[in-house]
Amino acid sequence: MRLKSAGFTLRPSSLVCILAASLILGVAGYNQQKPPKSSNKPKPQKLSSYVVLVSIDGLQPDYIINPDAYKLRIPNLRSMRIMGAYAQGVESVYPSLSYPAHATIATGMLPADHGILSDHLFDEASGTESREWHWFAREIKTDTIWEAARREGLITAAIGYPVTIGANINFNLPEFTEEDSLAGQPQFRHYINPPGLLDELFSAIKVDLSVTAHLAHTVPDAEAQDQAKLAAASHFIEKYRPHLLLLHLASFDMAQHKHGPLSREALGVLEHIDEGLKRLTDAAERSEFYRETTFFIISCYGSSRVEREFRPNVVLGKKGLLTADADGKVVSWRAAAQALGGSAAILIKDPQDEKSAKEAEEAFRQIYEKPDSPIWRIVSRREASQLGANPRAAFYLDAAPTYFMSSRTRGDTVSKSANRSAHGYLPQRSEMRALLIAVGQGIKPGRRVEYARLIDIAPTVARLLGLEIRSSRGRVISEVINQ
Repeated sequence: MRLKSAGFTLRPSSLVCILAASLILGVAGYNQQKPPKSSNKPKPQKLSSYVVLVSIDGLQPDYIINPDAYKLRIPNLRSMRIMGAYAQGVESVYPSLSYPAHATIATGMLPADHGILSDHLFDEASGTESREWHWFAREIKTDTIWEAARREGLITAAIGYPVTIGANINFNLPEFTEEDSLAGQPQFRHYINPPGLLDELFSAIKVDLSVTAHLAHTVPDAEAQDQAKLAAASHFIEKYRPHLLLLHLASFDMAQHKHGPLSREALGVLEHIDEGLKRLTDAAERSEFYRETTFFIISCYGSSRVEREFRPNVVLGKKGLLTADADGKVVSWRAAAQALGGSAAILIKDPQDEKSAKEAEEAFRQIYEKPDSPIWRIVSRREASQLGANPRAAFYLDAAPTYFMSSRTRGDTVSKSANRSAHGYLPQRSEMRALLIAVGQGIKPGRRVEYARLIDIAPTVARLLGLEIRSSRGRVISEVINQ
């Protein structure tokens, strides 16, 4: 028996899709206790042989739960939700950024545990955020789902998944963006495993995957990259039968940044992703193993509309806590802000310098207490620690609605923004929610859970594949699993 809905066909025992998101329910319950050690208990029985996890950056749950409200033509995602189980919302991490969130998805741990605290490195010497991203899997300090899979001899694959350069993954096209000065393929090719994989994919699907190594400056370029990734994923499913496949799609989030969360441009990109997802389900349908397959399609956070940017480093400069030259380059600093989209971490150069920390907090508190403040919350170090954020920060600033944080050191404190959406805010904010849908082998159809967390994804994947992750703060979402 098959379900047919709006042109999409899916067998009941087919695949699982999870769209993960950030939910409002409480996060303060987290604590920083040491993660539990691996026990000597017998491994759980395997419930699924193949898991495909697709991450769609920036996707909010309501787009999939109520697609008609947005006039969305997404027959494949709609059918996956109808046939499967889903969560009303999923709580992300703090800050709700791509690299910390994807490391959490892979580990079941909070950023302070796994070590990926932001998208970009912070340069202590210069007091500014580096252009370098957290590319390398060696930066993850805790056990990962792909390591757990490899310990059991399973085949693993990843396409564009953050923080996977050098990971112990059989077939890996890691996310790595070459700047224009590094244009060309040698560096990107160096990070691909196995080395000949790029040429094989071009021969098989007639798509040049080297385009994924360059920063997309337009939405069409980002869409082309995602469609290339989807084509590669389909090839992997048919040829290599990976037991665990991780796929990251970024074009929808980019369209929201460029045009806004509810723009026709962004919704159109989501419709194109929906079309591309059919390639994955079709590839699994053609496989003799489709009845043993589960799909997870997740988003790691939602998205918030923005109109203006707030520049905390300008405030610190006016208070004499930071000095910048005429070009905006930091010359010296006692306190500096690392802008994180909807939030900012306020860092003190000398952690023992309580005087500078107090001066910085007082400067922002004066702004916070004004009407129509660009600061929604001042998040204490203790609260940030409970959320698993960077313990190095003295405190965080969370931006008010329609604002996001900028790293600029000169100009007005508040300015109009060229961006139209942002994330990075506290995960309990409603606009940071995303969705969880599960459908396929090992999943109870027709189930809905009100609340899940990003840290729950890795334990749930591990339970399906009969794996043991050595450390995890999350739980198995047992409400949706046939145990």
